[in-house]
Amino acid sequence: MTPYIRPEPPFTLSGVELTRHPERAVRVSRIASALAVVGGTALLGTLAGLITTIVYLALTRTRDWHDLLNWWHPTMASLALLPLALYVWRWNRIKVAWHFRGYHLGAEEIYIRTGLLNRSLAVLAYARIQEVNVASGPIQRRYDLATVTISTAAGQDTISDVDPQTAHELRDQLTELARVRRLPV
Repeated sequence: MTPYIRPEPPFTLSGVELTRHPERAVRVSRIASALAVVGGTALLGTLAGLITTIVYLALTRTRDWHDLLNWWHPTMASLALLPLALYVWRWNRIKVAWHFRGYHLGAEEIYIRTGLLNRSLAVLAYARIQEVNVASGPIQRRYDLATVTISTAAGQDTISDVDPQTAHELRDQLTELARVRRLPV
């Protein structure tokens, strides 16, 4: 684990070793983050183009498109660098955040820890589990990963980027544990 970033006491479990996600999950997170940055860049570029066109036409009251294209250049270049800077910052954080992700099947509950900046530790009692689903998106399928979604009355929690075989085993285990420990109605 990175020496300067450690989980604090509310997010650690004494005597419990969390099951780690595969290393290739970092690559999937980086690809998903890159796609989000590309989408954000396209959105910002479109908005910047519209806003600069409107401002240019309002200020100059001219229809000379050659001058407009010259005026666009600095604005577009500066707005395109913002998402790139965000992605460069996020690139290393994705690897560090991977160390904070994990899950553990306890005797009566499952523990799920996620997050680097927004850390969370979810404790789900088996008796409260209503539904367990396994899903895999196109990028996850390419890297042979899957996501397990656990639904309770309080909401949903996910264990993302695990091996498909592990995901199916988790689904079966959690379903059986929920069935055995279900409270009588």
